[in-house]
Amino acid sequence: MSTVTDIHQSPQQFVLAITGGGSAAISDLLSEPGASATVLEAIVPYHSGALSRFLGRQPDSAVSSETARSLAMVAWLRAKSLDDTSDDQQNKIGLGATSSLSTDRTRRGENQCFIALQSANETTEIRLRLVKGRSREDEERLIADVILHFIARASGVDTALPVMDEVISEQSHQAVSSWVKLHQGNQSTYEGHHPIAVFPGAFNPLHQGHRDMVAVAEAALSKTVHLEISIRNVDKSPIDFLTMSDRAEQIDYPLIFSNAPTFIEKAEAYPGATFIVGADTMLRIADSKYYDDLDIDTAIKKMAARGISFLVFGRVIDNQFSELTDLVLPESLMALCAGVKATEFRRDISSSDARRGL
Repeated sequence: MSTVTDIHQSPQQFVLAITGGGSAAISDLLSEPGASATVLEAIVPYHSGALSRFLGRQPDSAVSSETARSLAMVAWLRAKSLDDTSDDQQNKIGLGATSSLSTDRTRRGENQCFIALQSANETTEIRLRLVKGRSREDEERLIADVILHFIARASGVDTALPVMDEVISEQSHQAVSSWVKLHQGNQSTYEGHHPIAVFPGAFNPLHQGHRDMVAVAEAALSKTVHLEISIRNVDKSPIDFLTMSDRAEQIDYPLIFSNAPTFIEKAEAYPGATFIVGADTMLRIADSKYYDDLDIDTAIKKMAARGISFLVFGRVIDNQFSELTDLVLPESLMALCAGVKATEFRRDISSSDARRGL
């Protein structure tokens, strides 16, 4: 039997999102009987607009580790939603692949491919740097064969990588049970029962400004500050297990992962907590677009009923440093806030600046 036939006989089901190269893997899977048992959906978001729409945002780079993981995460979520009657979600896998190959246009950078697989309990990422001298056709075929190899491996099918001069690098992370439960809908990994100080953010990366805010907040509140990273974001797909592992390794403070992107959800998860936030975040908290069908007054009442409060640090907004007292907020929201003056703390660095080395 062929490798594709063996894949079709396994219980694993895939949603595939492939862009830039390797889409022949889709036709290979569909060319043999039994494909409907394996392929739930196959998408080729080739145009930048199609890619952005599939991911729900414009990626920093179309060909990157982050984009491949995001493609795989969205594909996995689609796999779960397309067959949500199944009791066994462990067999649902999202695969994302993004490539930059030989082209007739002038392009900087190397020819390469990133492949990611996302399941209920593991994230795997593969990077392939292509050697120079291959034709576009040969590059397409090679990437398709590599994609099929990793689909076969995820399906429990014994198969060898194609013969090639390229070196493949691979990393994966098997999630702990509390992380798996987050992606299944649990609200938080925090197990405390008393009010805490919570500093929400992406922390990508954790920088000195964050550290200084923790120090000021702990002195002001006489509480240990817990950093909190929501796996879901209002504007992005959920973060994967490799990303969660990367963040956990760089953070040397108490860390909570949550499934609570909005502050109504955070208030439910951490009643009585004080949230450490920037002035820019306070403006978003006052924006009704983040509360679906709730009006802002009702949203604030729900947060207040959970006994939460905010310690607000100044931030640069529209090229001007703004403290809490500079913000126009509903009175009911302002009543939940205490501000940190610029004389006590001012750091203008952001995580995006830190990523750019500024």
